[in-house]
Amino acid sequence: MIPNELIEDIRNKSDIVTVISEYVALKKRGRNYLGLCPFHSEKTASFTVSGEKQMFHCFGCGEGGNIFSFLMKIENLGFAEAVAELGEKLGVKVGKPATSVSGSEKDKIYPALLLAAKFFRAALEAEPGQPARAYLEKRGVGTEAAKSFGLGFAPAAWDNLFKQLIARGVAPELIERAGLTLPRENKDGYYDRFRNRLIFPVCDSRGRVIAFSGRALDNSEPKYLNSPDTPVYRKGDTIFGLHLSKEAIKKARAAVLVEGNLDAVSAWQGGILNIAAPLGTALTAQQCKLLARFTDTIVLAFDADAPGEAAAERSAEIIRSQGMKVKIVSFTGAKDPDELIRQAGAGAFQQAIEQALPFLEFKLRRVLSRYNLANIEARSQALREAAGILNSEPDSFAQKEYAGLAAGLLKIDAETVLAEVKRQGYYNRSGEKNLRRVTEKPGDRRASAEKKLIALAAGSAGNLLAIKQELTPGDFTVPEAGRIAALLFEQAFGGTGELSHLILGQLSNEADKQYLSGAVLSEHLDNPEAVLRDCVAVIKGDGVRGRIAGLKDALREAERVNDGPKIAELITALNNEIY
Repeated sequence: MIPNELIEDIRNKSDIVTVISEYVALKKRGRNYLGLCPFHSEKTASFTVSGEKQMFHCFGCGEGGNIFSFLMKIENLGFAEAVAELGEKLGVKVGKPATSVSGSEKDKIYPALLLAAKFFRAALEAEPGQPARAYLEKRGVGTEAAKSFGLGFAPAAWDNLFKQLIARGVAPELIERAGLTLPRENKDGYYDRFRNRLIFPVCDSRGRVIAFSGRALDNSEPKYLNSPDTPVYRKGDTIFGLHLSKEAIKKARAAVLVEGNLDAVSAWQGGILNIAAPLGTALTAQQCKLLARFTDTIVLAFDADAPGEAAAERSAEIIRSQGMKVKIVSFTGAKDPDELIRQAGAGAFQQAIEQALPFLEFKLRRVLSRYNLANIEARSQALREAAGILNSEPDSFAQKEYAGLAAGLLKIDAETVLAEVKRQGYYNRSGEKNLRRVTEKPGDRRASAEKKLIALAAGSAGNLLAIKQELTPGDFTVPEAGRIAALLFEQAFGGTGELSHLILGQLSNEADKQYLSGAVLSEHLDNPEAVLRDCVAVIKGDGVRGRIAGLKDALREAERVNDGPKIAELITALNNEIY
């Protein structure tokens, strides 16, 4: 168990805005900071972080809590692990937390992968690594870039890595679980998965080695061989090079994605630091969510051939579905960014990035370039296809602007393009009545009053004492508010600081945690004394009205059965409530 005093010391020394900014691009809005939620897909920022209260809450999905809650959720950690990790960032020593069986396996796999990375790195620098070093020299990759990315070499022998890890005490089964070996056909022993390949370590956003990608140095197939999914790695959740580029991505407010690992290494070496690669061109929604922690704009610089353009178009649609902006880089005279950099320098690639086209413009130009626009029938068909593309744009202003662009390319007036869009039935999407928006129903006065009182009670011991003198937990009708009030009311708090952090860890119900964080961050109460009085009055008044209604119902029943004594008793009770 970690002492409570140490937990509070770590929390007090931490800044939630600084920590969350490592994962989410935050912008100052009034007292708070806003960003796109890393826990669900959204187009409008509703993820709120309060430096003043050291809390976060997403008003879209409901996730919320303090700095420990965030790390637990974003990194899939236990509470003790989150405290230990934050303590490490601050230089505060925390004893190694106990882990679950599953967590224990992960804890063993990470060191095994790190040992493998060191083995590959040493092999690259040793005599057997000469072919790999020659290949890197041929591709223009210098020693500093190779070192920064941890590039290595897997020797051609069948089990060099396996023997090395066994000698270091790693269990054979764990080496296989880490994706480093395969069982032999007769099940008698193992052999290395990566052999005679240039090795690219794959790291998570925290810089931990979680997998490897190996490029063949001969004619072996496949050309690129990647680690399988393991307890610490899923290909569709990871982006190559992000651990090195995330700060540059935040600074540039855009991430440049290239297809190949070497493309990323070459660009990074050339000073284009906001670069990364998706470990295969099939970009996933999860990878977009990962990038959305650092930027809302992705620039795709895939290979300059038909498959590359098609991959860019597919990826762009996924990016747009996640509420992010996307641009497409076009370049000529080279098949990919690496070749462009080697032929014309990193400046040429940087210029191509700066001239990247917004996705719809890229798509319109690409589609219309396939037609002979001097032919009337071809122009008519091109018009229909362009209108279909414009239908995918929900913003009516952008739709009209791109309609003008298409009109210019087709050498017709914009009204003709818009008429075709309208004919296809999708024009002016913002006015469609069948678009459904999910809106939160406004709470009644009592529910609002209860939420304000919970925010006040969690704000200071003084507020809590004042509320306790007027109400009981039973006076709260919202279930979450009642449970939080019961927890607050039964404890003795000293001092004048925030109480929300002290009780957050005591709440076992996730709904209660979300209610508390939402209350604390949604209620900005400038005059707490007056608000407290008003909210207490609302709850008491609502209670009186409820009791009067109950007494009237009972009185009607007593009159129906002609119960004289009961009628007299109820009338007295009614008078006491009313007067």
